[in-house]
Amino acid sequence: METSFQINNDPKKRTLIKKGFKLFANQDCKAALRLFSDALFLDKDDLSAKIGLLLSDMAMDFPKEAYGFYELYETMLAAQPRAARTKIQRQILELINSFDSNIDKMSTMVSNEDNIEAENIDGILYPDFKKICQNDNFKEVFENLIFSTKIIFTSKNDFYDFLDLLVENDFYEMSLSYIENMPSVAIYDEKIRQILQKAVDKTK
Repeated sequence: METSFQINNDPKKRTLIKKGFKLFANQDCKAALRLFSDALFLDKDDLSAKIGLLLSDMAMDFPKEAYGFYELYETMLAAQPRAARTKIQRQILELINSFDSNIDKMSTMVSNEDNIEAENIDGILYPDFKKICQNDNFKEVFENLIFSTKIIFTSKNDFYDFLDLLVENDFYEMSLSYIENMPSVAIYDEKIRQILQKAVDKTK
């Protein structure tokens, strides 16, 4: 146990990770990759080093996406207490690891722009859902519908509005869950970042 503690808190490892992120921020991804690899050699379970390694590797082919993840990571760390650091790191790792997935995890939740033929889908259109919520209690309407029917979205803006409504009505964990299951490319949308920030603020 003593040896493990010393390895996991090795000052050399911390220095490697700090320098690695500095190099990454300066867009020297190959050098950063080597430092994160060295840090993981000292502690294969370090989440910070894993994130740095994956982002550095991603940045070589997808720089915009990699730095988008990095900005999101830094924003979430700054907004949350240190006790939430591990949870945030695991969430970021899940997002990064899903980057290359071609599976549409949102199924009918979001269409490719306006291509859904809503009349052929068994569910309620989002504008209709929103009208009902304006007349009744959102929480009650949502909880009744979510287990009995699908909410159909014909545009990404409607879906973003839905996520925002979830956060506003204290379903922020569900909103975060939807976002985590979105195709990775959508994570870089400015509106999604705003919703994430609002959800993070709600968890405080």
